[in-house]
Amino acid sequence: MPDEQPIDAFDPRFPDRGTERDDVDRKRSLVQSRGPGPNPGDPKVRILRLAIPALAAAAILVIGAVFFQGLQPSGATTVVIGHVDAVRDAVADRPRRVCLNDNNPCAWITEFDGLLHAFNTNGPLPEEYGRLGVAWCPSSGWFGANSTGSRWDQHGQIAEGPSPRSLDRFTVTVENDGDVVVDFASLTAGRADWQVEEVLPPDGPACEEIPFERDPDLDLQP
Repeated sequence: MPDEQPIDAFDPRFPDRGTERDDVDRKRSLVQSRGPGPNPGDPKVRILRLAIPALAAAAILVIGAVFFQGLQPSGATTVVIGHVDAVRDAVADRPRRVCLNDNNPCAWITEFDGLLHAFNTNGPLPEEYGRLGVAWCPSSGWFGANSTGSRWDQHGQIAEGPSPRSLDRFTVTVENDGDVVVDFASLTAGRADWQVEEVLPPDGPACEEIPFERDPDLDLQP
């Protein structure tokens, strides 16, 4: 439907145009035309123009916060596993397993070269996670993942199988009072297979199927 409002003074729809001289002398003044769609001068339209970008920016901030928060472990990320002397006595004959909040992630605590180490029980491959993760063979002293056949020696170095690297390690510190702390938020990747120069021989027969221990077997809380 055509606009019923005149465009300017020369619009023939003016009821009284006056004389031809009046038409010449009359100052030309344009009238704002309302095209199709919402009127840009409408207060509701102005509010929407401000609200939509604001909501989009807020959504991006929320998604970013959730994403980066999800990358961080929730709650405490360190575990005090006991006094250093008690921990060394406990791992003297075999590695012991501890977990963060009695859940995943978990670590095998072992000692060699005079230092305590915490190997991640999740192997480098996705199939080596959780219950299908890294176990310990009592007869050979090696670590292994039954799901993939990967095997690591007593020092966590990759020895056999498809895994591309040695076992990852959590940071272990000994506090001034002698407490041993495992930081499950601080992880160091194991060396790649081509970086391993020498693999330690097994202590005995290899395990075809390594037994998996569901619960942490080190409880030395002070």
